[in-house]
Amino acid sequence: MANTLIDIWREQPRFVEGKSFRQIIQLAGDGRLRDGNGTSKELCDWLAAIPLDRLRGCVEECLSESFDDAPLALQDAANELGVRLGFEVTRGRYRGVKGEVGNDGLWRAEDGFSLLVEVKTTDAYRINLDTVAGYRDQLVRNGLIDAYRSSILIAVGRQDTGDLEAQIRGSRHAWDIRLISLEALLRLAEVKEDLSDWDTSNKINQLLRPVEYTRLDGIVELLFAAKKDLETPVVIAPPIEAKQPRATSSVTSKELEQARDAAVLRIGSKLDCTFVRRGRALRISSDGKKRLVCVASQRYEGPSGSGNYWFGFTPPQRSFLSEATQGWVALVCADSGRCFLIDWHEFEKWLPEFWTSPPTPAEQIRHWHVYFNDYGSRVELMKAGGGLLLDLAEFDIPSI
Repeated sequence: MANTLIDIWREQPRFVEGKSFRQIIQLAGDGRLRDGNGTSKELCDWLAAIPLDRLRGCVEECLSESFDDAPLALQDAANELGVRLGFEVTRGRYRGVKGEVGNDGLWRAEDGFSLLVEVKTTDAYRINLDTVAGYRDQLVRNGLIDAYRSSILIAVGRQDTGDLEAQIRGSRHAWDIRLISLEALLRLAEVKEDLSDWDTSNKINQLLRPVEYTRLDGIVELLFAAKKDLETPVVIAPPIEAKQPRATSSVTSKELEQARDAAVLRIGSKLDCTFVRRGRALRISSDGKKRLVCVASQRYEGPSGSGNYWFGFTPPQRSFLSEATQGWVALVCADSGRCFLIDWHEFEKWLPEFWTSPPTPAEQIRHWHVYFNDYGSRVELMKAGGGLLLDLAEFDIPSI
């Protein structure tokens, strides 16, 4: 029997889909958000598991509807956006307490730079910037952040922020504070969900820091890297050294994504977790402990009537999994829905056996080519140039 909000969402998804964010909160715990209570924990667990478009709906409802816990729920949703952007997030208190730091969130980037985050529904009222800066100073004194590797980010619910911008520019804290709308954070998260390169994704977070803009090369390089990543083909063609197989079916990018998403659900069921999208092929469990690279291929004509499948695995994907407590690689056959799930440490041992694409001057390896012939009961994972590496059938996971 379902007890928590996340249980209800997993076991009765249609029941939850029709609920407003306000109604969702009422399903959690005692229905009221308080610091450290069960309702808050259940809501944060649910926010960590939902797709980005549903998270967007939660943010928009908090900004457009007036209900008692809307500002508190918006704070939770904004902190979840920080997680989706790739930060390690420490959630702040809903209400200030004497002797406690009153910031809404603390977001720590991969390189250790920290953002003290304040979430505001509107800029209709002036913010006491000295108070916000005092939170940062207290965190520095407590040894939780570095004064020279931290700044303040104010996230507001509207894009017309002229008065607040003027207030920040005219204050003594102008260099340490940046302002962004929640809509812009949502758009940034949407862009990062479509990227393949985990390194580029992390570099985008630097846009939220105070930056001296006399020289613009860094921004241009970042935009170029993101553009190049987004233009990377979804379907990886076999290397030129291989005998070029003939595709037996025409699979669209949309169909490839649908096959990938269906496989991720099966994998989550098998591993007893909910995976959330962090990039085109990148997924992280809602508790942050498990990572998955899920790649998909269309079918090519293989020997003796078998199905032949080709996948590209990249160095950034390797870096993504190397940082995980637990990691897996999933190989998905888009036409049949078959999915092979391999523990990352096992898969990493196989990499030297695969073909690699010709590198560019700035790269050592663009990607490894992973291919196999599917005979049904036997699935032959092949080495570069031919030769059987192993039978992949043991890694097949059944449909739900």
